[in-house]
Amino acid sequence: MCTPFFYIYYIMFALILKCTHVYGIIQLCTNDKGCVLDYMKNKKVLIGISTIFVIAIFAITLSLTLFKSEENIVLSNNDKNLINNSFLTLMLEQSDGTYQESTTNTWPSGNYAFNSELSRCENGGELRWDRENGIVELLSNKSDGCYVYFDLYNVVTITNVSATKTTNSVTLTVTVDAGENPVATYYFSMDGGNSYQTSNTSSYTFSNLTDNTKYTFQVYAVDSEGYESNEEIIEVITDAYVNPVVNSVTATSVSNNSITVSVSASAGTNTIQTYYYSINNGSYTSSSSNSYTFSGLSAGQSYSIRVYVRDTNGVDSNVYTINAETENIILLADYIKGLYTSQGSNGIYYHTSSLANSAGDNSYRYAGANPNNYVCFGSDAATCPSNNLYRIIGIFDGEVKLIKNISYGSYRWSGSSTNRSDVWSESTLNTNVLNETYLNSLGNTWNSKITNHIWKVGGIFSSNGQSTPQIAYSYEVGTNSSSTTYIAKIGLMYISDYGFGTSNTYWTTHLNNYSNVANNNWLYLGSSEWLITRYLDQSRYAFRVYSTYGGIISNDNVYNNTNEVRPTFYLNSNVEYASGTGTSSDPIRLVV
Repeated sequence: MCTPFFYIYYIMFALILKCTHVYGIIQLCTNDKGCVLDYMKNKKVLIGISTIFVIAIFAITLSLTLFKSEENIVLSNNDKNLINNSFLTLMLEQSDGTYQESTTNTWPSGNYAFNSELSRCENGGELRWDRENGIVELLSNKSDGCYVYFDLYNVVTITNVSATKTTNSVTLTVTVDAGENPVATYYFSMDGGNSYQTSNTSSYTFSNLTDNTKYTFQVYAVDSEGYESNEEIIEVITDAYVNPVVNSVTATSVSNNSITVSVSASAGTNTIQTYYYSINNGSYTSSSSNSYTFSGLSAGQSYSIRVYVRDTNGVDSNVYTINAETENIILLADYIKGLYTSQGSNGIYYHTSSLANSAGDNSYRYAGANPNNYVCFGSDAATCPSNNLYRIIGIFDGEVKLIKNISYGSYRWSGSSTNRSDVWSESTLNTNVLNETYLNSLGNTWNSKITNHIWKVGGIFSSNGQSTPQIAYSYEVGTNSSSTTYIAKIGLMYISDYGFGTSNTYWTTHLNNYSNVANNNWLYLGSSEWLITRYLDQSRYAFRVYSTYGGIISNDNVYNNTNEVRPTFYLNSNVEYASGTGTSSDPIRLVV
């Protein structure tokens, strides 16, 4: 059977033939020359008519395509009068298992399920179940006849979809009303239904998402018989990522060569993992601690310190900047001198020539029962070990003189009766014990802070050693002293050191009568203790502090008797004060 378009083509072709005859394009040729001549005459006319023919064919073909496409329809939710369409029949299953044509004009609801196997169209039309809207979509020619079957079936129903979220993930949890059969598979989509992720549980997590972003998810379920539930849509905005924040940076400790900072920071979405520290725009140093010390700095300089933190997800905080200034260099000797304001203030006496009964050597000396003159030497531990506590005797020509707070041990002056010299330079106490064993035990760092000092070791007469501190000083190390000296780092205290350890009201008392003032002398150890000064009028004897009452006596043989020893030494004049008030619990600390 010919379509109307066949006749359109036929008529068009006939018209073109007619035109060619009219213009003499097609005619009987009696000779070749004549045909060629006629062709040439009508060449232009033929080209024009051919062009018109091609354009007409293209227009007709396009019209046919458009006209044919209009024959196909898609029935959607907007088509309310579905049953009245002559090409569509809705078949519903009855309780006895048979199917009857529906008399309604809407899609069935309730306990019905679309039967994709029975549903069909006579001329090849396509029927599709629209899960989202609960309808059947039809793609078919209007002349097609289609049958849509629905089974009587209690399909599982999704009643709720809940979501839990983070900055980069969303977990969906589905709640269903049970149908005739259990759910076999859950389907989850986040791309508009183009693809689905399956799960045999009611929860699924989408990961690697972008923070603070809206996502639209679609969910449906299929039971063990292959029937699909309704489809639910849920929109979820992922959490905004919260960066860590540095709230403050504080310089908690400042010295003349170091600055210690403490950081207060708040974690965001993830915990803080690393702290980064920079000084004067230098490279950052990482640390797991919120406290950091910049060392090796210059005294009296201002420094710019920058700090930021990084969380466990690799996200950085803001950069916090502070300025801090190191202290100026403070020499230990200058610090101690600064504590002196008047005679006896802070336990310090300034021995000028005008200070009665003093040494008159312009030295600064601590005196009294227990002045704050403790120094931690040989350790930089937070709590100074008792074995590293020393005390300041005084300042002599810019050098601070220290003495160990407790005894180093009990020793003979000389090693044995066969080696019994009372000359200090030959003493085994000097050479073997103090300037070898003890000195080496300090280590290079602390050893280097001790100066090689000139010790006055000529000795004095017994009467001078048992006189007042001033007289003992003049014969021991002052103007009346012997020219005998010995250069070494470690020695012992002088008689005059011990004598001037009391407050100035006792300086007129003879040293052998110090029993009444021992409790007022911080240098009194409470035991017999060797001094560096020997006897001149009796060989093989040296002075010592008597343990019973604290006076100075001299009847100890250098090789027969053992007494306590406290190493004594002078620090280099460039040793710097770092911190501390000088008490035993907060001793003075030196810059290491």
